[in-house]
Amino acid sequence: MEGYVLTLHAAVLAAALLQAATGIGFGILAGPIILMVMNSGSAVQVTIVLSLLIAVVLAPSLYRLADKTLLARLLVGTLAGLPIGIVVFVQVSVDLLKLLAGLAVLFMAFSVTGLLGFARLNDKPRGRRLKDYAIGILSGAMSASLAMPGPVAAAHMSSLAHAKDTIRATILVMFVFSYSAAIAFQAVVVGVAAETLSLAATLAPATLAGIFLGRMSAAWISERGFRWLISIVLVTTSVSLLVVSFKGLFGNA
Repeated sequence: MEGYVLTLHAAVLAAALLQAATGIGFGILAGPIILMVMNSGSAVQVTIVLSLLIAVVLAPSLYRLADKTLLARLLVGTLAGLPIGIVVFVQVSVDLLKLLAGLAVLFMAFSVTGLLGFARLNDKPRGRRLKDYAIGILSGAMSASLAMPGPVAAAHMSSLAHAKDTIRATILVMFVFSYSAAIAFQAVVVGVAAETLSLAATLAPATLAGIFLGRMSAAWISERGFRWLISIVLVTTSVSLLVVSFKGLFGNA
């Protein structure tokens, strides 16, 4: 692990900067590198702990900007989705899990652009509520299994034309609850190793530095630039997950 220390810290700093500025991105940037270094499912737990650190630092100052109604629905859905994510994490192969997650995130990426007519499904209040809960369930499942609850929630809010500050605030506040519950579920079901906590503590300073830089960057990003960033992160997330999953599933075929 020693040979990857600089790379790991640089990746975590960049990922924390992106997540602090946009609300998402930590899992896709830092997660694969942490996985490569640890070479175990514990990498998901390290990503959860560091993402929780980002959310805890930023959420108090952003709570007033969050969409409280949507946040409540997402949290209810998240609580329902977390057990599903844990079951998937334990029972389903990592490669198949990444394939399914990649397809889900790709679908949400298209929804941001409006190519699927996704936003029109929200016209009726009842349909909107059901969709909010469904997004929360998917987000919760991805939180516990991949440490990636943000992309689907960000895409959902972006498709509804929420302002960038509202999206960022709502997602980061949601993370405080979803990541706390996710690591608690992980601890009870599969346990958290000392190596996991040690690596998370080692990477905490780089994470805090990224948070500081991300907070400054957020003010410079325009609404249009923010939506471009969200789209890029979503597409990058989906393509990365699909490529890695295909290599794992069919690489030896």
